[in-house]
Amino acid sequence: MHFSGLGLLALGAATASAFRDTSPFFLASTSEILLPSSNLALSTSLLNDLGSHLNSCPSDYYVVAYQPGVHSTDFATRKSAPRLGAKMTGTDEAIRSTSSIHEVSGVMDAKEVQNMIGNACGAETTVIDASTGSHPSSFGDAPRVIAVDFPMLSLGPDRAQQLSDNDGFLSDIIDRIPSSKKYTLLYVTSPREFEDTVYRPDDESYQEPLRTELKRDYSDYTRQDSSSKKTLFREYQYLTPGLFMGLFAVFVCIMILYVGIQALLSLEVPYAAFEKDTFSAVQKKQQ
Repeated sequence: MHFSGLGLLALGAATASAFRDTSPFFLASTSEILLPSSNLALSTSLLNDLGSHLNSCPSDYYVVAYQPGVHSTDFATRKSAPRLGAKMTGTDEAIRSTSSIHEVSGVMDAKEVQNMIGNACGAETTVIDASTGSHPSSFGDAPRVIAVDFPMLSLGPDRAQQLSDNDGFLSDIIDRIPSSKKYTLLYVTSPREFEDTVYRPDDESYQEPLRTELKRDYSDYTRQDSSSKKTLFREYQYLTPGLFMGLFAVFVCIMILYVGIQALLSLEVPYAAFEKDTFSAVQKKQQ
């Protein structure tokens, strides 16, 4: 179990960088949940697997943390999320089962995970906006889904510190769960390539801070729509098939010309060939 946690992400950091449209998923539980770990999985198949393993409601509390804008390389070392790493690597003795998917292809909808658990277990949902830095001191009676929504990670030098701060905030929420109760942590992420389709809750009071955070972090990376100004490389095509064929034909002609000139230069003609033949004229006169 120890080898299947964040430590394995450190070993596969070079490989993970090749998948820019994927992000990791982590599960840690004080209950027995036999969800296998893997390197790559589709978001739809992972959601189905979660449904089959959680429909029996093995825990009292379900913490669904959603962190958008990350890749597996962000978790290459345990310093990135030390408290999450402790749960995934067996340092936290209360954890009985873990599962990690290093590369989840597609967008994993955190709200769909929350609704799935709420419908199966009859659990109420408590939504926590991590951008405010505050959360309830208690979460009421079980069963309950605690939805923790983090803002998009920035692209600046404070990226690692922001991820570490989010890790501490999540750990503080888990510490509020009664020790006599079982809990399951589902750490859902989404890659930066899907910033246009990140999860946004219906609550407008929560929606605005998250939208502000997204706008601040992604002002230079937002995709341009059809009405936006086209860039030079999007509007023009410099190497068309006709231009390529013309360049190829010119190259062939230059090669033929080069071979011809080399053949002419290689000809060797003696200088006597250009002198007048006087010997034949003398013989005619003698006759």
